[in-house]
Amino acid sequence: MLCVNSRGLAAILACAASFGASTALADPAVYRYRAQAGDTLIALGQSLLEHPSDWPEVQKLNHIRNPRSIAVGQDILIPTRLLRWQSKPGEVLAVHGQAQLVTAGQASPLLTKATWLPGSDIHTAPNAHVSVRLADGSVLKINSASVVRLERTQHYERPGFFATTLQVFKGRVEAAVAHLTGGEPRFQVKTPQATLGVRGTDFRVAALADTQTSLGEVLTGRVAVKGAPKDRKEVALTAGQGLVVDAHQKVGAPMALPPAPDLGALPALQERPLVRLTVPPVAGAQSYRAQVALDADFHQVVGEVTSATPELRMAGLADGRYHLRVRAGNAQGLEGQDAQGSFTLKARPEPPNVVSPAPKAKHRGHEVPLQWTEPDQAHRYHLQVSNDGRWDNPVVNDASLATPAATRALPPGTYQWRLASIRTDGDHGPFGDVKTFILLPPPAALPPPKVDDKTLSFSWSGEPGQTFVLQMARDAAFTQGLLAVNTTEPQASVPRPEQGGRWWVRTQATDADGYVGPFCAPQVLQLPTCLVDSNGACLHAGDGSTVRSPQ
Repeated sequence: MLCVNSRGLAAILACAASFGASTALADPAVYRYRAQAGDTLIALGQSLLEHPSDWPEVQKLNHIRNPRSIAVGQDILIPTRLLRWQSKPGEVLAVHGQAQLVTAGQASPLLTKATWLPGSDIHTAPNAHVSVRLADGSVLKINSASVVRLERTQHYERPGFFATTLQVFKGRVEAAVAHLTGGEPRFQVKTPQATLGVRGTDFRVAALADTQTSLGEVLTGRVAVKGAPKDRKEVALTAGQGLVVDAHQKVGAPMALPPAPDLGALPALQERPLVRLTVPPVAGAQSYRAQVALDADFHQVVGEVTSATPELRMAGLADGRYHLRVRAGNAQGLEGQDAQGSFTLKARPEPPNVVSPAPKAKHRGHEVPLQWTEPDQAHRYHLQVSNDGRWDNPVVNDASLATPAATRALPPGTYQWRLASIRTDGDHGPFGDVKTFILLPPPAALPPPKVDDKTLSFSWSGEPGQTFVLQMARDAAFTQGLLAVNTTEPQASVPRPEQGGRWWVRTQATDADGYVGPFCAPQVLQLPTCLVDSNGACLHAGDGSTVRSPQ
């Protein structure tokens, strides 16, 4: 039931079992005992009360004339403050990330199996999560960036119930409250704006420091909601509903929580350190929250992420199998039912990154040189090359490569290739992203030119849109006497050099998309040498042509 107490705090008090037909909250400050045959107030004082001599107060409250004669079946109201109880601390089930236990102002690291005593606080850092089991069997999941105090935890052994009070100063807490047998609902969670009390239900409570509001979300059970002290109206809040208590402690109207997202299309295997979770949008959702845990009960939450879109990304997880749950949030910040699933993360050893060929690059030749980076954990590499985008029968399938490079002879075509790393112990990592390259035939050999006394005329095959360069030089390295001609057509004419002897000639094509191909294989031209005079200069005929020696 959500109400406002005498101090002006709004209260959410869930009644899982009220007496009679009314859903109103029974007073948790009073224990209701049904008299049995032979009961007397003196005997009840000895078995139930902290101070047995307080039985006259019970007599006066219940208007019992004869303390030695009580009608069988009579309901006897006993103030809870008079009952005998023992303090029962909680036990920390799991800790992920940095969390502290603060007792009397002294902070210490919070460890699994630690005891949580009344009066002490648990502080969780961002991305930290803590699970605690209380003495009554209830389990709390304290989310990241939260501060929670165990105010009291009392076991009333003879009546058979517990009384527990938590204070959530900021952050979020999920509670699975054990069904308490006997007594009234006595499990309370307080925030700066609200108090949530339940008996045997699952709920979430959030204290949002930035907006100074509190959220209540009921997953199972039923609650009765009461507004400000002057407002006696009560509103039923059933499972699947939530509400907001604003900064002025005004309780909002109950509203339906968002439905659970559909996780059916999520892959069961994740192969990248950055886990990507894309879920179908939920109608009206303004946010999404995903959590991963090592156990199906989500006691050991090891990762959490929120997003304004259904695209969720989570980093920092080790390889292994995880349980996943995702929920959507509405415009008011209320989050709905969880969708649950699981996945396996196998992202390591991480695959190499491609160096060359670059994605979608062209290469001309009978073979293609492949090069990649060296991840830290890689001992050898697994190279696969496909010509149809399938990997059941790739044209190259080599898992024995010890160096980050390989050259493979392939026919011309379009190819896909991918790489994986393998550790020293043989652990095979996932393949990296598939890249594509195009292998083109090598440039055709340059045909012999047409030679006359003044000109060398070359022509060769080309493709539409290509541009070309023709080079001639006196040496095979093309460093001496270099002559270069640029042309937009697969042909070129150059003046016939006066010097005869051996010349090397080659061409290079640049495709319309900017790809610069390799030079074709150099061709050797053997030109006749000229006759020279006494000074070593070539002799010329009367028409100006060079006089050359007979071949």
